[in-house]
Amino acid sequence: QKDREARTFQEWRLSRAETHQNVIDHIHKPNKPTMASTVDADRIREVQESDRTQHKKIAKLARWLRESKYTVFFTGAGISTSAGIGDYRGPKGAWTMRRIRELERQKLRGSIGVREARELEKLLAEAERKGQQKSVPMIDAQPTSAHMAIATLVRRNMARFVVTTNLDGIHRKSGLKAHEEVCNLHGCVYAERCTGCGYDFERNYNTRRRNIHVHDHHIGICSRCSSRAPRSYSGIPASRNTGAESEGFVENRLVGTQDKNVGTKDTHINFGELLDDKDWKEADFHCRKADVVVVAGTSMSLRHITHFPFLAKKTVIINLQQTPDDSRCHLRIWGKTDPIFEALMEQLSIPIDPSPIWRPRDSLPIEQIPRYVGSYYLQAAKRLEELAVLKEAEVEERKKEKERERKMLEERERKIQMIQMREARGRVAALVRSGIRIGNDAACIRPGLYRWTMFVEAAESKINLADFVEEFVESAETKMNLADFVEKVVYSLHTTFTPSSVAVSSSESRFGLTRVGWGTFTVKATLHWKKQHEQLTQPLVLTHRLNFSPAGGSSVFRGAAAEAGGSVTMHRYSEEQHHVQQQQQQQ
Repeated sequence: QKDREARTFQEWRLSRAETHQNVIDHIHKPNKPTMASTVDADRIREVQESDRTQHKKIAKLARWLRESKYTVFFTGAGISTSAGIGDYRGPKGAWTMRRIRELERQKLRGSIGVREARELEKLLAEAERKGQQKSVPMIDAQPTSAHMAIATLVRRNMARFVVTTNLDGIHRKSGLKAHEEVCNLHGCVYAERCTGCGYDFERNYNTRRRNIHVHDHHIGICSRCSSRAPRSYSGIPASRNTGAESEGFVENRLVGTQDKNVGTKDTHINFGELLDDKDWKEADFHCRKADVVVVAGTSMSLRHITHFPFLAKKTVIINLQQTPDDSRCHLRIWGKTDPIFEALMEQLSIPIDPSPIWRPRDSLPIEQIPRYVGSYYLQAAKRLEELAVLKEAEVEERKKEKERERKMLEERERKIQMIQMREARGRVAALVRSGIRIGNDAACIRPGLYRWTMFVEAAESKINLADFVEEFVESAETKMNLADFVEKVVYSLHTTFTPSSVAVSSSESRFGLTRVGWGTFTVKATLHWKKQHEQLTQPLVLTHRLNFSPAGGSSVFRGAAAEAGGSVTMHRYSEEQHHVQQQQQQQ
């Protein structure tokens, strides 16, 4: 007891795991040998391939994901190491360090063999190479880039499901829904499952009871169906046979992983236990449907479940260490999961969603959390709520910031529009003040019959805006093309013409209309402004009486700028009068 008190919580938890072998590792069928905390010194070294090779492989994976109609991710402890949760068989994993201590004790006793001495040397070298690692309690760990990339792909329907061997619940924190989008083969620290109705309560605390038998998963009474443990339950095993080969509660009076109608249980899977059929069936169902299963962050050492990824048409393995299935998979990428998933999302041109606010579906108020939950996990539940409140505040602040940015953008756009409108009004004013010419050309076809062409154009091809509009302080010569201002000119002809009203559009400087006739009459030309100018002034109406003299005839209309949306009053000037006024304007 004194030794335990002298240790940190993390060290005590690891010591307890060593004593009871209480870790996620089990078999599915009783006739299979139970997996132990095996560590392969020959596969422990981490391998990082070249950037160029990795880039090509990631591009290939991105192509497969685009083509796949059903993608599943299969994740292990390696995906959570950057979140601060240690793995099991990495250079500094829980079982690697346990094996090192075991071999060091043999060395101290002088009973270590040559083979074991070489194994110890390899393990120590890789542990030293790995160096100090970030460490965060599992209950406080937050989603990594890899977790969020996977969740983003699921939300965008580019992936259908996630199968994980991790207890940490981080996939839930990334926003994935249990059983709909993710299944935890080895359980989840936040899950409380009813053995009667099958409902999974998603709690805001670690549901595993303290100081109970390693193969006892009892929690309490289901609030939905009232399922509870039989009266004969005491927490004390009635038989030494408590693992996978037992008959369950009937034999040992403990709530096991397979027992039915015995109340609620935690979903942790320990050594020598069977998986819950619910999780096994989910993993089997989705992996069988998959076009691609992407394995990420697992050494594939738990051979009772490593067949799942190979039920798919294609299997991809992403891991730093060797796995027993490297030669069997269709694509092998060596590297850390976070940078690989970040690069993958870049290839897919999909931004990674931010970590969402996570409040477990069946959270309890702090004061209602069961008494069996220790103070450590009670404080963790408080931190979880505080984090959710903090994230809500951050989201709200981001919304406010976006609203501020939107308003600033609107104000900037409004100012730009005002400037553009002022400039447009100034240009229209310059056009009106410099004049618009209307007239016609004529050619005699035979006596009494003429081919004539009506035209409307800017009176001056080039002007100095500052000469006509005070707002334009700087002197600058500008081309005046009527087509820059006018969308169309509608000519109203004599009723003997069919049609008598003709709309003319033009991309050139002159709006022209050619007809053949024998008599003169007054033609009305209505100028319809382009969209950006139509709010500045109403359509402009000019008139001209046809002139069949060889030189034709024209006149210039000049006026003052109108107020926004108003009409322009134009005055007709002969070409001679216009020329005189232009000279006076220049002087």
